[in-house]
Amino acid sequence: MATAIICMILIIICIFGVRSYMKKLSHGCCGSGGDSEVRIRPADRDISHYPFVYRIGIDGMTCQNCAVRIENAFHEREGFLAKVNLQHAWVIVRTRENVQEEQLKQIIREKGYYVRSVETDQSKG
Repeated sequence: MATAIICMILIIICIFGVRSYMKKLSHGCCGSGGDSEVRIRPADRDISHYPFVYRIGIDGMTCQNCAVRIENAFHEREGFLAKVNLQHAWVIVRTRENVQEEQLKQIIREKGYYVRSVETDQSKG
């Protein structure tokens, strides 16, 4: 009797595990519900207008929806241009004015990701 109960519990756990895995396969890794993030384009895409460049290491990005979400977080603000490199888990953020490191971190944290590092990168400017 006890063996049958344990087997039933294991079967139930397996069913929920398979359902969760199937959901991730069909809806993306970050639970986006199957909807792709709509990319926000900055009004000005000319990088020569953005003299300040920051390279920010980000933890928690796992898919293209995550990358678009990070880029959108910057593009919805005036004076920012961002491009995520998902493979290396960082974003290059270009700004028109010098920005405090804490402001950059806060923008990323608001979207639910973790900042690993922030570097001023004049070689990219």
